[in-house]
Amino acid sequence: KFQREKGLFRDFRYGTFLSSTTADETSVAQLPSVFPLEGKAPAKEPPRMRFAPSPTGSLHVGGARTALYNWLAAKKGQLDFPGSNAAFVLRIEDTDVARSTRGKRIQLYRYRLTRLKTRSTESEQSVLADLEWLGLTWDEGPGVNGPYGPYRQSERSEIYFAAAQRLLQDGKAYRCFCTNEELEQMKAEQEARGEDPRYDGRWRDATADQVNKMMDQGKPYTIRFKVPENTRVVIEDVIRGTVSWDAEATIGDFILLRSTGVPVYNFCVAVDDAS
Repeated sequence: KFQREKGLFRDFRYGTFLSSTTADETSVAQLPSVFPLEGKAPAKEPPRMRFAPSPTGSLHVGGARTALYNWLAAKKGQLDFPGSNAAFVLRIEDTDVARSTRGKRIQLYRYRLTRLKTRSTESEQSVLADLEWLGLTWDEGPGVNGPYGPYRQSERSEIYFAAAQRLLQDGKAYRCFCTNEELEQMKAEQEARGEDPRYDGRWRDATADQVNKMMDQGKPYTIRFKVPENTRVVIEDVIRGTVSWDAEATIGDFILLRSTGVPVYNFCVAVDDAS
């Protein structure tokens, strides 16, 4: 009731993420309609170079090196493609709520997510100040208007919920009700057989009745990506050339949203880079 009154209600029910004071079925967040590189060859497009630090401490020298290279590539792109959307983009990846010192606390009431902001922004401000001292000013990011904001992941939760919802509706993701004890036992049994630990997909093909029964009982769950069977991922890396791996055997059905409702880093970064 408190969360509904404050407009902070989050509910995951039967394939729908609700976000409103009334929590009705019509108030579902939508994915961004703009995907700037959809259907294009990125290597032939004006470079949009993103640097994405996490506010968990001071800027590391390795991070400064990466930021410098990205800044140089973006500036060269702006010279090569005048008037284009070539840019050095700064994105703050602050979904690690346990380690982030940006000052954002998260309280979780079952599946409803409430954010309580505080004034502390020490690590984020430190990183921004270091980049400015180095002269690596950003074209898009915190404090700078841009067409693809907001640029803090903690402010983009509606987008991640909408992406997860679409994957659920398309049958590309599913709810997993495994407890921590079950997952630990699964891992121990796999290691005893000399196998690499990974989720065995026991909730992958659960029926709607099985899922709804668990949800009606208030059981916590995660949202997992359904990795297609016999899938091999192949990418063309600028440095290493052709790189490939067996996705099913390597990673299994990985988590997109934790049981707390907080999206995992790998999910956020993929959604952000695409959009």
